[in-house]
Amino acid sequence: MSIDLKHIPCPAGNKCTAFMCIFGHESDREKQKEKQTPQISDVTQKSAPSDRIESRKTAAGGQAGTAPPQTSKSGSRNTTTAPATVTRPVSPPPLKRPSTKPSTSLSATSSPAPARPKRALEQGEASTGSSPAKKRKPESLNPRLLKSAPASHETRLKLVKLLVAEYKRLNSDLKEDGSDDEKRFLLSEQDLIHKVLDDEEKIAVEKPAVYANIMKNRIMQYKRMPVGQWIAIREKDRAEELSKASGGDGTNGPKFVETGLAPAQEVELLQHLLTPIMDLTQHGYVPTVPSEEAIKKAQAGREAGKGWEKCDRCQQRFQVFPERRAEDGALTSGGSCKFHWGRTYLPAKEPGDRTKIPKRYRCCNENVGESAGCTTMVNHVYKVNDPKTLASILNYVETPANPAAPKDRAVGFDCEMGYTVHGLELIRLTAVSWPSGKELLDILVRPLGDILDLNSRFSGVWPEDMAQAKSWSPTDDPSELAKSSSDGGSEDGEVRSRKKDLRIVSSPEVARELLFSLISPETPLIGHGIENDLNAVRIVHPTVIDTVLLFPHKAGLPYRYGLKMLMDQQLNRKIQQETGPNVVGHDSAEDARAAGELVRLRVMQEWTKMKRDGWKSTKGKLVPPEKWY
Repeated sequence: MSIDLKHIPCPAGNKCTAFMCIFGHESDREKQKEKQTPQISDVTQKSAPSDRIESRKTAAGGQAGTAPPQTSKSGSRNTTTAPATVTRPVSPPPLKRPSTKPSTSLSATSSPAPARPKRALEQGEASTGSSPAKKRKPESLNPRLLKSAPASHETRLKLVKLLVAEYKRLNSDLKEDGSDDEKRFLLSEQDLIHKVLDDEEKIAVEKPAVYANIMKNRIMQYKRMPVGQWIAIREKDRAEELSKASGGDGTNGPKFVETGLAPAQEVELLQHLLTPIMDLTQHGYVPTVPSEEAIKKAQAGREAGKGWEKCDRCQQRFQVFPERRAEDGALTSGGSCKFHWGRTYLPAKEPGDRTKIPKRYRCCNENVGESAGCTTMVNHVYKVNDPKTLASILNYVETPANPAAPKDRAVGFDCEMGYTVHGLELIRLTAVSWPSGKELLDILVRPLGDILDLNSRFSGVWPEDMAQAKSWSPTDDPSELAKSSSDGGSEDGEVRSRKKDLRIVSSPEVARELLFSLISPETPLIGHGIENDLNAVRIVHPTVIDTVLLFPHKAGLPYRYGLKMLMDQQLNRKIQQETGPNVVGHDSAEDARAAGELVRLRVMQEWTKMKRDGWKSTKGKLVPPEKWY
């Protein structure tokens, strides 16, 4: 039942701030006079029931048969009687429309339509039609009304205030310390409010069961975030805004990068994307060759450890015998290794489900803790991360000068590793030309130590590949070796097809020399998590581009996005699809080209910014703006 109190002046008068106030205001009366909408008079409302029924009939038929409302000279309605809607058992719809032209506006005595959520009013109407979205309406820092709120309004408001405080801090730091180009990501006061309300609403709608935890973690994450990461987030937000404005959603097939530049110009632009690794030693990057003294200390430490290591898969302690155990010729102690090769994940829950669900393994879908493992291998395995210890097995070498290396190309670079008695060692090395993607080198590598496990499910190198591979020759043509060849079933009944007839070299030193023949210290080396590849080959190279750092994780190192996920998110392409129990494994050539495509994407974005700053491409050269002269 709707109660109409428009005949009673609002107690707050002109200072009233209520939304759709039920009392009368002077502005309502002025609008009423302008519209001159016929209304049912108070006299009609006081009439007999039969008269009221007749009045409804005439109103529904659109005929003018009722008297206009009695008003005073000041234009106010007669307030001596209460409106009939209070005593009626059913609220009538006495809409009066002009007989000549229908109208969709409500009369002063009709019940107001249900108010649509403010969010719908802002986005619903703005999104219709082909014209760009209208400028968003101002909002106050107040959580938006939701059909089902994940927490009380007081809790939501407190969390929103804490989050916007961190946004403002980062925005202020960007204003003070950012370059002129980076300052284009600055947000106004209203933009900051829109962003925090958008982010909070998304979490509240998509993750209501863990809303409070996610919001608290988000606040702590931004509290520790440097301004550089904030710029990356703002850049991603801008890209999404531009994509939505152009009608793209990234789901219409793979994206292919077009920079509009010649290959030599793309290589020239790489100088803007080089990764300085001097300050990243704590994350595995090795900028200098370890000293002889440091290597001797590492060797002494290994000898003192007497071969005891922790298994990289099942975490069990075991002993390694590089020269084989005298009594039985074993390479490791501890028996077989039982483990889960898949990562853990949290299963999805229905909205509103607050039950605690244990993590599961992707390999077998078992709950964590239910079993020791779903896979059993003969030996336990381990890996070495310390550069000094790696150097004690095979020392690092700086990239030597090479006048024969082409100046107009970069090199995409990827390695595969297997477990030996010396830890993780190089077993495959691939190099491709960038930006063309043409294969330059793809070889198998015989490791220094006896093999414990080739990690074939992920490395893509199987025991028969190593056993049957022919020795590499300088006359081998990579394009000929890349032809497909089939392979029969393996000992465990799996059916695979080897992608390439790979040749093998006798040691990691030989593989390293072949790579050195393709590059010079000035040649950009491109890869994903390239510190692992450089450490596998034991190279110190000054000019590197790492897609892990070009597309940083929002939490910063050591967290990083995988190559597979980056290709899916940035270019909508699927790679590394053959993982699991019956597969070929990863292809290092595919990974090298994928990293190269991500770098081309960043080159395209960099060139777009440079063009806005006045750069031009003229006669095959990149010409800076005049202010640079």
